[in-house]
Formats: sequence, structure tokens, C-alpha cells
Amino acid sequence: MELLTFLGLALVSYVGFKFFKALGKELPILDLMLLIAGLQWIVGPFFEYSSDFHNIKYYMYVPQSVYMGYIVPAYAVFVACVILLKRNFKVYAPDILDFKKYSEYGVTILFIGVAFDLLGFVAPGAFGFLVFLMSGFKFVGAIILFFSDSRIHRYIFYGSVVFLIYVSLRKALFHDFILWSTFFYMFWAIKNRPSAKLKLATIIGGFATLTIIQAVKADYRMMLSEGFEGSVVDVFFGTVSQKYEAGFFEDEEETSYLNVRLNQGWIISAIMDHVPRNREFAKGKTIKEAIAASLMPRFLNPNKKEAGGQENFREYTGLDLSDSTSMGLSIIGEFYANFGVAFGVLLMGIWGMCLAMIWRRLISHTYKIPLLIFFLPLIFLQVVKAETELVVVLNHLVKSIIVVTLFFWLTRRYLKWQIFAVFGR
Repeated sequence: MELLTFLGLALVSYVGFKFFKALGKELPILDLMLLIAGLQWIVGPFFEYSSDFHNIKYYMYVPQSVYMGYIVPAYAVFVACVILLKRNFKVYAPDILDFKKYSEYGVTILFIGVAFDLLGFVAPGAFGFLVFLMSGFKFVGAIILFFSDSRIHRYIFYGSVVFLIYVSLRKALFHDFILWSTFFYMFWAIKNRPSAKLKLATIIGGFATLTIIQAVKADYRMMLSEGFEGSVVDVFFGTVSQKYEAGFFEDEEETSYLNVRLNQGWIISAIMDHVPRNREFAKGKTIKEAIAASLMPRFLNPNKKEAGGQENFREYTGLDLSDSTSMGLSIIGEFYANFGVAFGVLLMGIWGMCLAMIWRRLISHTYKIPLLIFFLPLIFLQVVKAETELVVVLNHLVKSIIVVTLFFWLTRRYLKWQIFAVFGR
């Protein structure tokens, strides 16, 4: 094992331990972001470099020393900037445990989310992102209800979890299920303060569930596309049963494909192989486009940069991608595509500082508006994803902060909500 690879794995292990330790004591959203990034940018590529089997397309396009020579320093700077600048700005357990007095607001927030879910079927495309963002309120409201003393409120919370599972199975899309389940777990841990053994057991169970989903997802989607009898739950578990009988990990190709789902490094390595050998550095082009897209709503700028990543993927990896498939360069890959190794590392540090400062600002506002605590997962929903491009992350981050701010202003002015500090710090 090369030294940089070892250091990268050690750093990811440290981040994982820090996240594990924080569970039940605080709300470690940025720690989750760092852990996901480390798993997809370092751990996944490590397994791929160590494997004897390589997929015809999803393989590492540059040598390990070249890849880790950029990724490990960039990730290390990113981690250092986030951890150092966000310290002492945390959401602590006592703050949330006193939140049950806001449970009635949770009901309203949840039904706002449900209403926008239904509105999504008729809303014009230009308002699609706003509808998507507002529909996330149902999960915010559900989490608030989880802390209520009312049994009915808690039933609504568990109903929301069941609804999330059903929608994921119906659409065969599991991103929202995985992320919101993780956020739910963070709040569950804060309320129940599980022991280290219980945290470890639940995390192992979560990884096992994620592995099963990834293993059966392709076959499950094929079953849905071909038509099926019975419920989606029966189809899903029937697919799991078939995979189990065939052996989840007996086929080396199947095991390698599972790692492809974890490994964002194959895309980053393709960028490093293609730029600047076949395509010049973008020199800030995609970064400027992302900033412009985040500041201008689509109905005012119909030609703004589209999410999905197809255009940038084709241009900066040199690989083909169908219009129906979404693949992002990832922020760390995008920074390389713009400026190369040295400035890519520097930009990861700047990006880490920006996220930490936004986090600090939001946490400082929770001192006056405790309700904001429960909107943090919604605000950082796209930020925690390691595979997402800057245009998606910035657009979601900026617009979600604006929408949440406007929501608080409207509810205080017209609904007379008492959203200002109920408990002191």
C-alpha cells in the first residue's frame, strides 16, 4: 500500500470515529458529509485498485500514485478546514430534547410538505425546484413530531418513515430514503442516547441494508419496468430473496459492481486522465456557471445550467453518457477540471471554509430561532452528497436558506408563531 493511500484511509477512519462519537450528543451533519466523501473518494478507489477484476468502463483511469497524489491532500485540507472552523458551533442534545413544546408547528410543517408533494404533479417545470424543496418540509415536520409527548404525533412520524420507504420502492429511487433515514437516525440517537454498542449495531445494520439495496437495485428496477403483480414490497423482497439464493458475493463481477456504487473515484480519475491531455482546463468556467445558477431562479433565466451533469461529464471525462443518466463530476473532480492539482487542493480548502462559515452562521441563528435546527438536514441535503456537482450544491444551499428564511418570516407575521428562543444557551 502506498503511503498516501494509507494516510487517506487513516484520515477517513478518523472522520468515521468522530462521526460515531458525535452521534447521540450533537447533530453531526458536516461530519456525515466528510465521511461520505472519504468513503467515495478514497475507500472505494482503494478497493478498486486492490481488486483483480476491473469493469470495462467503471475502473480507475490513472495510476494509484497519481490519483491519491491529488485526492488525499485535497481531502485532508477539506477535512481540516471544516473541522477547525465549525468547532464550538454544534447542535447539542439538550437543545433538541426541549423542543417538544413546538410539536404543533410540526403538524403544520408536515402538511405543507405533503401539499407540495401533491402540487408537484401540476406545477410548471420552472417551479420544480421550489416544489421539491417545499415537499421536503414533510420530513422536517415529521422529525419535530418525533419529540412530541403526544402518541398521535409519534404515529405520524413513523407513518412518514413508512411513506418514505414506500415512495422509494415505488419509484425505485433510494437516494432520499438513504439520506433522510440517516438524518432521522441522528435525531433518534439524540433522543435515545444509545450506548456505543447499540450505535455500532445500528450502523452495521444500516450498512448491511445499504449493501442489499445496491445489490438488488438494478434487478428490482428491471422487474418494475417489465410489469409486476402484487405490491412493490413483495417485488422488492422477492428480488432480495432471489439474490440471496444466488449468493450476493459469490460472483467477483457482482462484487466489483457493488464497489462501483461506492467508488466516485473512477469518474474523478477519468477527469484526471482526460484533462488536460485531451481537453484544456476549464479555468473557472463551471464554477462561474454554478454561482450564476444559484443566484438566479429558472423562471428569470430559462437557459441557466441544468442539473444532471451530462454536459460536464461528457466534456471533462471524454466518456459517453445518455441523456437519461445523471452523473456528477463531484466538487473535488470539478475543481481539478478547472485548475488542476495545486489549485484544486486550494479550492477544496476554500470550499471547506465556506461550508463551515455557513454552518456557523446558521447555528448562531438557532440561538434565537430554535426551530431552525430541524431545517438543517433540508438545507444540507445536497451538500452531504459526495458525487454532486457545484451547480447542484450551490443552487440547493442558497435557495433553501432563502426559502426557510422566508418561511419563518411568513409564519411569524401571519400565523403568529412564537419562533424565537424558548430555551437559553
